[in-house]
Amino acid sequence: MEIISSLKHKSITPLLGICMENNTLISVYDYFPKGSLQENMHGKNKDESILSWEVRFNVAVRIAEALDYLHREALKPVIHRDVKSSNILLSQELEPQLSDFGLAIWGPTTSSFLIQDVVGTFGYLAPEYFMYGKVSDKIDVYAFGVVLLELISGREPISSAASEGQESLVVWAKPMIDRGDIKGLVDPNLEGKFDKAQLQRMVLAASLCITRSARLRPKLNQILKILNGDETVEYFLNSGEEYSENQENIDDEVYPNSSAELHLSLALLGVEDDSTSHSSTDHSYSEHLKERWSRSSSFN
Repeated sequence: MEIISSLKHKSITPLLGICMENNTLISVYDYFPKGSLQENMHGKNKDESILSWEVRFNVAVRIAEALDYLHREALKPVIHRDVKSSNILLSQELEPQLSDFGLAIWGPTTSSFLIQDVVGTFGYLAPEYFMYGKVSDKIDVYAFGVVLLELISGREPISSAASEGQESLVVWAKPMIDRGDIKGLVDPNLEGKFDKAQLQRMVLAASLCITRSARLRPKLNQILKILNGDETVEYFLNSGEEYSENQENIDDEVYPNSSAELHLSLALLGVEDDSTSHSSTDHSYSEHLKERWSRSSSFN
């Protein structure tokens, strides 16, 4: 309650009030007639109307702004810990707001990460958090990357209906990103109606957000610049080395080669091990970004 009551941002659901009833604390928020992004993309509202590309891109930018506010502009840094499509609510005008701060915590101020019990939602959990309980703003970045992939593809983060080995959205999307097959990622329900430049920027942003190495994931303000086209990619290439040097290693453990059962579990959580992992400290941030940009700039 302390965290949500301290937040003031146009894309964060404000707390209107609280009351006690039958020894139960009740929080009061605005009503969102359009429901959640999850309901509109995958649930009960998905057949009423397909969310247009304009709406999807606006959701991406507005939620990125909300997360950047939490991480850099709030009174103290806040880590949401449960960024997902069901926690993004849509107004009557389809304007998004980030909601549900029940798992949110104050971010670290004297170190780069905290150690916490693992909570959250399968499909959105960053590998360093799921495996080691390491919490930093980078776990919100990872989860936001999954949301971006949902917006692009229309697929759920974990789908039991998908073919074997393709249940995880991240695992399904990564090979296409790696070979530059952007159009293969796009929700067929859009019927080709999307802005190519915006799509290219969103795919680049998503691919950087879901990077296995937390150290190589950008901050939300950098993701915002990518989405908005405010800075050229060359800007990030030139600033990458400085960025990398200023980051403490918050994921310096080696992710172990695990049993088949754990490997499958990680795949279903979107953190499957792969031979092209960029977690090595020998692979610089700028090299990583160049590689991602070259892959995301193709319309095959």
